[in-house]
Amino acid sequence: MNTSTLKIAATVVGLAIATATPTLAGGGGGGYKDGGYVEQPTWIATYTGADWAKDSFYTYSGAVVSLQRDLSRSGWVFQGFAGYGSYEYHNPSISGGRVDGDVSQLAAMLGYLWVRQGAAFGLYVGGDWTDHDLTPRDPSNSVRGSEFGLRVGGDLRLVGPGYYFSLEGYYSTAFDTYWSRARAGINTGRFIIGPEGGALGNEGFDAQRLGAFVMFKLDMFGTRNPAELTVHGGYQFLSGDHGSSSFVGSSAGGEGAYVGFNLGMAF
Repeated sequence: MNTSTLKIAATVVGLAIATATPTLAGGGGGGYKDGGYVEQPTWIATYTGADWAKDSFYTYSGAVVSLQRDLSRSGWVFQGFAGYGSYEYHNPSISGGRVDGDVSQLAAMLGYLWVRQGAAFGLYVGGDWTDHDLTPRDPSNSVRGSEFGLRVGGDLRLVGPGYYFSLEGYYSTAFDTYWSRARAGINTGRFIIGPEGGALGNEGFDAQRLGAFVMFKLDMFGTRNPAELTVHGGYQFLSGDHGSSSFVGSSAGGEGAYVGFNLGMAF
């Protein structure tokens, strides 16, 4: 696939910064320990992960930085995000019948994080850049080329003895892109397990996901709070696909199984 040097450089730089949702929307200002919430002061939370679905792959990194250098207290935060993925879809009107796509994303947002015992809630606003590079060029797909957009997002996380709940998402005017996910789980103290559901899409497709997740506490990284490793998987439903080989425009891949992981750390 053709990928510009600028696109590769921008994505690699974003990933190298080790950019994250607080151990909050990838997590909050602490972690969980023995079924409860850890109040260890940290000022930066990072995450990185990857996602696989039928005919698609996506990897990402992000960071949330407390401007008062303490994510365990309410205050202003800065979010950075970088992502890169590849996908393919079939279009019989194109020579060869198949289109290969690359997607790159960069985002920066400023927001406010409210933190209480066992709870964190954040709202964010900023901008992003998204690029879809299609090979060969597909005039019938409006999701192509680069766009800058206004980006808004939010996340909620509740953690306590025996329970866990999170809700997160964002919307960008770049290609009308959106992503959301809700999770509810049982917190055993050593791990959290439960169902998840989500929705994602842009002006070219809409997808819904239903699955399950397991979140483990990892103490081997030497961070102030335990790292969080989450693995998840399930089934992706693609609106308009219905198994059709002529469906155009899904950068999330086709209908079928999906799997992924996320590693979050706070410093």
